[in-house]
Amino acid sequence: MSSEVIFNVVLPIMLFVVAGYIFRKLGKFTEAQSGTLIGYAMKVAIPSMIIVALANEPVQDYIPYAAFFGTFLLISTIVFLAALIVAKLFRMPMLEGSFFSATCALSNTCMIALPILTMLMGQPGTIYGILGVINLIIGLQVMSLIADIHHGDPSESRFLGLLKSLGKEVFQPYFVALIVGVTISLTEWKLPATIDTTLSLLGATTAPVALFAVGIDLNFGVFKKNIMAILGATIFKLILMPILAWFMCQWLGLGPAATVAVVLCSSVAAAKCEFGVAKQKNIYVEQTAAIVASTTILSFITLAFVVIELNDRYPEVFDMDKHFHFAGHSDGDAKAPAVPKRP
Repeated sequence: MSSEVIFNVVLPIMLFVVAGYIFRKLGKFTEAQSGTLIGYAMKVAIPSMIIVALANEPVQDYIPYAAFFGTFLLISTIVFLAALIVAKLFRMPMLEGSFFSATCALSNTCMIALPILTMLMGQPGTIYGILGVINLIIGLQVMSLIADIHHGDPSESRFLGLLKSLGKEVFQPYFVALIVGVTISLTEWKLPATIDTTLSLLGATTAPVALFAVGIDLNFGVFKKNIMAILGATIFKLILMPILAWFMCQWLGLGPAATVAVVLCSSVAAAKCEFGVAKQKNIYVEQTAAIVASTTILSFITLAFVVIELNDRYPEVFDMDKHFHFAGHSDGDAKAPAVPKRP
């Protein structure tokens, strides 16, 4: 079963990234086109997936997912603070140290963890992934606020700046999709079959499009200059964070599905969106790019190990024949490959 998960989930994800990198080297795609693909994933594919997942989940069943959200948020906070302490010990400036710590603690949930969880666990995995994305959004908002406080006008209200920043998030497609999905679930209204199928198929494009775009953006040229930053972030993000996640889940008594989701979200690469914030604020930009690229590559190795270990401990969570993940493992009732089934 471990080999099935590796060859049908982890390996395809790696190949999506490799394909993106190869096509960029061949001159078929540029970094600007990568931005367009990521925009499609963030504004169309992921919101479509969110609406279908939440609309098809009874609202009373949301409560068990709260343990995942709280645990993952706690782990991310602990790793951020630990990395910040190490950064200060190495005499990094506070602002740069904060952005280094963010690369250690914020996971690429939207482009890597969410698609993996959907393929492994079906609709429940999508909801775990959505909550992981919300965790990432909280982290990005905190980093944006830290940068604004450091560079902002002292006479300007920080509280007002925070409200403006949060106000922008309210109108983001993923947040709108979240509200739409929860509203449909609350009203117990069922999406018409045509709309459900269309949104499901759009959501199914999230993994190939987002990961292909990640591959296009891979830049190995920044590695040599930032070895120490890469080394430090890799230790925190790909080694210490998954270990902390595992022990934290055991200590808090999380169930098998929530444990798998927390550990997987903690095991993926540093968030590419964090590079977007670093670039926008012009803080720790090159180092962040190097960390995102290196952890993306190295995470395929650590992720394969994590998946094998989790599958051995929780084989019922990885019972892939129960979900729609890929064409070779769809049920007879499947509407299309890789589309989560309605309950």
